[in-house]
Amino acid sequence: MKKVIFICATIVSAICAQCIIWLGSMETPYAEAHGVSVNGQVVAGWAGVSDPHYAFRWTPDSGMRAIGSLLPGEDAEAWGMSADGRVIVGYGMLSGSIYHGFRFVNDTMYEFGTLGGNVSWAYGASFDGSVVVGSAETLTGFNRAFRWTQDSGMKSLGVLPGALRSVARGVSFDGRVVVGWSGFSNQVHHAFRWQNGVMSDIHNPQFGQSEAIGVSGDGNVVVGACGTGNWVPTWAFRWSAATGMVSLGTLGGEYSEAWAANEDGSIVVGWSERSQGNWGAFRWTEQSGMEDLNIVYAQLLPTGSILRDAMAISPDGRFIAGRGYNSQTGRDEVYLLDTGAPGIAEQSVIRSNSLSLTIHPNPITKKGIITYNLPEITLVQLGVYDVSGREIARLVDGATTKKNQVQFSAVSLPAGTYICRLQANGIGLAHLFVKTR
Repeated sequence: MKKVIFICATIVSAICAQCIIWLGSMETPYAEAHGVSVNGQVVAGWAGVSDPHYAFRWTPDSGMRAIGSLLPGEDAEAWGMSADGRVIVGYGMLSGSIYHGFRFVNDTMYEFGTLGGNVSWAYGASFDGSVVVGSAETLTGFNRAFRWTQDSGMKSLGVLPGALRSVARGVSFDGRVVVGWSGFSNQVHHAFRWQNGVMSDIHNPQFGQSEAIGVSGDGNVVVGACGTGNWVPTWAFRWSAATGMVSLGTLGGEYSEAWAANEDGSIVVGWSERSQGNWGAFRWTEQSGMEDLNIVYAQLLPTGSILRDAMAISPDGRFIAGRGYNSQTGRDEVYLLDTGAPGIAEQSVIRSNSLSLTIHPNPITKKGIITYNLPEITLVQLGVYDVSGREIARLVDGATTKKNQVQFSAVSLPAGTYICRLQANGIGLAHLFVKTR
């Protein structure tokens, strides 16, 4: 397997070190990224131009590896990943033009069925991958947005009033909010947000059409594309209950799309036309507006290289994954950008066979159990922090035994992403977890 190219002096897990890592393209001319884990240690997507297409999973240890297909030698594409990096979802070709969604976990690819038709496609997964969303064909030939769990199986979410079809593209960390679009007989699409069994139309009538592509981890911010009736041009949008659907504009051209948002929706990433036919990755914040990542991180890019899009972002906003032109290989490859955001801890960056830290369940609603194992009885500090690095609670500060469990109450915590950090004998472990309502 080809070695990845590091454009920095430190590894991906280094704290506050900006770098771009070119992950490759499975020796093909083209690859896309569609998921990055909370700690930047796992990236998922697909590669290929002509058949076959390869769904891949990348880690620093394994490099970019194909995860298989539903049928040997057939196309498979990964279009989503759980934030913990353990579950990858997408679709795989079967016979002829028939394709089915898949869920890949523990080195095994599981096939989804349909809602009575021939095809299905999985687009997104909750934080731990226990909820998967996508679209599946019905007996009528129209697609329906679906939500899948192990217990319920694939369930249709229905359509907007008067619509014929629907597609689910994203899901919140807790699996309770689903976003996508619903289509009408006149070929017009409206973005939707589904929660508690109700599909709500969040389209802004100022625009001709809209499609939701992603959702923040907390489910409160929806991002996607809106445009004229014939989608010429299109603009990235951000929706919240307070603002409604608002265009984010472009980097100077006519077109843009927003693909992903961080945990609270304060950071949005996607792609935009910079000038006619010239595309670039963007990051949007309320403070800075739409920024061209090629300009912000120009010092990290080899001469001639371009970050074409940004399709995935970690919950804390530190890691961004997308597609770019790598001038050193002449290919459109997947890149991983570590923005080096201050105050953000790594998850299990320092590993030892005798030192471990886990949290169960994850996400947490009311209470969680933190388990940590030590090589010897020693002084320990165990605390909970927000993503800015502020200590929320000190759980342990003193000597403990080798095997320990601490019950942690999260009832008073607002929904969001937090860090559990263990310090023992000069070694630190950190584990990200999500608090849901």
